[in-house]
This record gives sequence, structure tokens and C-alpha cells, in this order.
Amino acid sequence: MPTDRKQQLRMTPHLALGQRLALTPSLLQKIELLTLSKLELEELINEELVNNPLLEDYTELDQQEAANAANQQTEEKKPEDGVLPERPALELDDSVDLQKFFNNYLDGGFDARVEHEDNDKPSFEMFLAQKSSLSEHLTEQLGLSEATEKIKQISAFLIGNLDEGGYLMMPLEELCESVQCPMEEAEAALQLVQSFDPIGVAARDLRECLLIQLKENGEDGTLAERLIADCLPLMGARKFKEICAKLNCKFEDIKEALDVIRHLTPRPGLKFNIRDTQYVQPEIYIVKVDNEYVIQLNDEGMPMLRLNPTYRAMLKRNTVTGEEKNFLREKFRSAVDLIRSVNQRRQTIYRVCECIVHRQGEFLEKGMQFLKPMLIKDVAEELGVHPSTISRVVTNKYIHTPQGVQELRKFFTSGIDRADGEKLSIVQVKYRLKQIIENENHKNPYADEEIVKILERESLTINRRTIAKYREQMGIAGSRERKVSYLL
Repeated sequence: MPTDRKQQLRMTPHLALGQRLALTPSLLQKIELLTLSKLELEELINEELVNNPLLEDYTELDQQEAANAANQQTEEKKPEDGVLPERPALELDDSVDLQKFFNNYLDGGFDARVEHEDNDKPSFEMFLAQKSSLSEHLTEQLGLSEATEKIKQISAFLIGNLDEGGYLMMPLEELCESVQCPMEEAEAALQLVQSFDPIGVAARDLRECLLIQLKENGEDGTLAERLIADCLPLMGARKFKEICAKLNCKFEDIKEALDVIRHLTPRPGLKFNIRDTQYVQPEIYIVKVDNEYVIQLNDEGMPMLRLNPTYRAMLKRNTVTGEEKNFLREKFRSAVDLIRSVNQRRQTIYRVCECIVHRQGEFLEKGMQFLKPMLIKDVAEELGVHPSTISRVVTNKYIHTPQGVQELRKFFTSGIDRADGEKLSIVQVKYRLKQIIENENHKNPYADEEIVKILERESLTINRRTIAKYREQMGIAGSRERKVSYLL
């Protein structure tokens, strides 16, 4: 081998500067807690109280102390009982008991809250498998992808903004504003997530969802694809004669194509969100007190955490072995991280609600039709946090307002500019659209093109396709169907 070839193959040390995203366990826990609902957070904290001896719920201790004090006062009224015995100290000085405790705990069999447990009976939970959520399923696939770190970050934000059916809930333009990225990167992230299982996920509407599935099944270029791409509204209205004329095909051909379409899944994310009755518990209350709105966090049923002083003292004792100290240090760090994460979660939710009270006073007074545009990006800038933090905070959270219980995410909606400079939220536009249809002549309902002209006279420019989309989202039929329904 020539000398220059040997030099080329020689291994030499090389330094290079680079950036990469590193998620510590503490940061991962903060991210996880932000997305949990109140009931899910309670469940997680109660599980940690069982598994970590350094954590204790001082609300339970306060209640126990109050009960003990009441009992003590009752006993003091009985002079025949004599002197009351002192409360035993909560110290574990017995080395045999201490060793037994650590042996049980390190083996995973210690439960500080369960006594007289029958270990011979297998738990019913052993026969149950916990199903991944749609977000977890997609995030796992994202971690295995070969995309760049920037595209992965955008994709993670996109995954956090999918509804339970798997549809993207925000326009790509708003996503670009929220994560500060160009449209090309947002589209690349969207294509990446749309390539994940379940097929059809992250679509922006039904048409795109079905087309993605047809392409994956090798049905692109077929009559089924043409039906979805060009005739979806006509299919919904069962206007098969018009479809045959438009596509220049026979009814028998359409029937075969419809058989293909019937095997598609209109809401691919639902199989990951199948639940029994969903219990909603408001995490925040906004109430009016003396003409001012006050924010109250709902702490009912939520454990109040603190570090157990007994086990903290063990770390300073010479009688505790090295293995036991390492175990306690690990549990100590875990307990501190959890307490900090819970407190930061509370503070962030409270600050987001302050923005809502400040920006949405008219909604709180008059109702949903007065909801103003409010973007995740704007609130993130005001609070000095990343938009993904706000996106996680508003996920799975409910807020009790004078206008009823609302999902926190509903307060974040993009806006449409009017010619006079005023900006209306999509909620306001939909409410106006509903008003127009409710007040129309039912014998001669407005077509979507006519509604466009009505809104233009009100200085609001919206195209016909957008009107049709909003109308379908509200479950309002087209003009022909409304006329037929009225005549019937």
C-alpha cells in the first residue's frame, strides 16, 4: 500500500464544536408534568408517595395531628385517666428494623401505605397492559427517525398539537410563528409525522387524511383518489349523478371505488384514545370578586409534598451503610426534582391564566362569541418561555369561568384581519357564520358564495372553501341539504 494511502487511513484526534439537544431526567419530568391533567398528576404523585420514602403528604399529617389534638383534649377531660403517654418518636434507631426496611425496599416489595397485604393473590393489574397514547406512540417513532434535531423539535411541537382523532389543530403559518421556523422546515416536519403510524395522522382535514391513506395503500392515481380529491362534498351529499358527470365514469365504477374508500379510517388517532367515560376536573377557577377576576388553582385532593425529615436525618448517621446512603441520596434527588417540577407547573399555569384574564376580559363578561385572537407564540413571549411550554401547559387542562367550564386550549386561536383593521378570532367568525345561517330564509338558504359576499360587506374577506370548512366543523349542512331538511 502506498505511503500516502496509509496516511489517509491513519486515525488522529480531531476536535469539533457542535450543538445537540440533551434532555436530563429532571427536564423530562418537567415536560411530562406539564402535559398531565389534574387527575393524572394526582395519580402520579400518589404513586411517587408509595415508591419514595423521602416524600410525604403533609396534608395527611396535618389532619392526623389535628385528630390527635382533638383526642388529646377529649382525654384531658377525664381526670381518672391520669397522665397521658407521650407520642412515640418517629425515629428508626433499631438497626435490625432499619436493615429489614432497606432489604424490603431494595427488593421492590415495600409499600408504606399497605398493611396486611395478601401476597399469595396476584394483582389484577398484572393481567392488564397499559396502552400507549397517540402522542407517546408518535414520539417513540420520532426518536427512531433520522431527521435533523431542528426538524425533530418542530415535529415534537406538531405532535403536541394533534387532537384525539389525530388531526393537526393549527395552521402551518401559526406553527411557524410559534417555533420561529421557515415554512419549508414546518412542511418537512409535517411530512415526517404524516409518514408515521397510524397512516393518515397529522392531516389538516378529512380530504388530506384519506389521500394519505390511499397513497400508502398504492391507490394513488385511481378513481378512489379522484373521488376524494375532487368530489368529497358531493359524496357526502350522495350526489352520484353529478359525480359521474364530473368524472366521466359509470356508477358501477364509483361503487367499486367507494368500497375501497370505506376501508379507510377517517379518524386514525382514535384507536389510541379509546376511553370509557372521561371525567373532567377543572384545574383553575376564575371567579369575579368585587369587579375583579381572581384566579384560584384547584388543589382539592392534590397531595401537598414535603421531604420526610426522618429519612433526611439518616443521611447524617454513621450507622447507615454506604448502600443505604446511596439509596437515600437517589430518592432525595428524585423527591426534590418532583417537588420543584410540581411547583413550576403550578406557577406556569397560573401565569398563563393571568394572560387569559388580561386579554379575554370581554369573553369572561359576555361569552364565547367575544373571544379574541390569542396565539401561543404571543403568550410565550410575554412570559419569557418557549412556545412548546405553553403548548404543553394548555393540553388536557380545563378552566372554570363565568361562561362555564372550557378547555384551556380553546382560548388560543388565530385571527382574521378585517378591512377596518380589527382582528377577529376564528371563534368569532364561526359565531357570525352561524348567526347568518340561523337568520336566513329557510325556503331559500344562502349558498357559501353568498355568505362570502355578506361577510365582505362587513369588511371581512374569507374565501368560499374556508366558509365550507367552518360550516362543516360546526355540523351545518350545505344550502341544498338545509332547504330539503326545512321542506321535510
